[in-house]
Amino acid sequence: MNIFLVRHGETDYNKDHLLMGQLDIPLNELGLSQAEKVSRVLKNKKISIIYSSDLQRASKTAEIIKNTQNIPLELIPNFREHTLGKMDGMKWSQEWEDMEKNEFEEIILMENGESFAHFESRIWDTFVKITENHSIDENLLIITHGGCIRMIIMKILHATEEIFSNLSIDNCSITKIVHLPQRKTQKYRIININSNWYLE
Repeated sequence: MNIFLVRHGETDYNKDHLLMGQLDIPLNELGLSQAEKVSRVLKNKKISIIYSSDLQRASKTAEIIKNTQNIPLELIPNFREHTLGKMDGMKWSQEWEDMEKNEFEEIILMENGESFAHFESRIWDTFVKITENHSIDENLLIITHGGCIRMIIMKILHATEEIFSNLSIDNCSITKIVHLPQRKTQKYRIININSNWYLE
């Protein structure tokens, strides 16, 4: 099974380097164009179904791809981005950059945000459940958010938080993973990360 992870197209919040979290921000004109471009790349991948975050920047990206291939689309709220609570919508600060993980998480929780542990289990458990519910000869497309894709990569690699924070996942990039359900361990293999040559 091939699994294609695609980050949503650009929004004005991306352009202005603002934290979106679970704010429901629409695609901008460039984001719509990016979605059209990635849809053309995915057209011949024999995708069986699209799963998408229900936030409109992801679901609109998914709809554009769906309309080019007439693929079933299912919206999955569990594939929403990590929320920082009241900090969603703010500009990322150097002060947060310099904090230890536990210090930053304390601030997130004080602002009614989501714990890192809950975010990790929400994304990974949903990803595993979906992929294990399909046969080996199906190809899946998941449209979600940068943090979610980084989390899936981190879990597959058994990586540290440093790896998570240093991964770059661009708007409408493709990360390809192969699912090998016949294996007892290491059932997921990463083929490529953040492929975006078609956006040049």
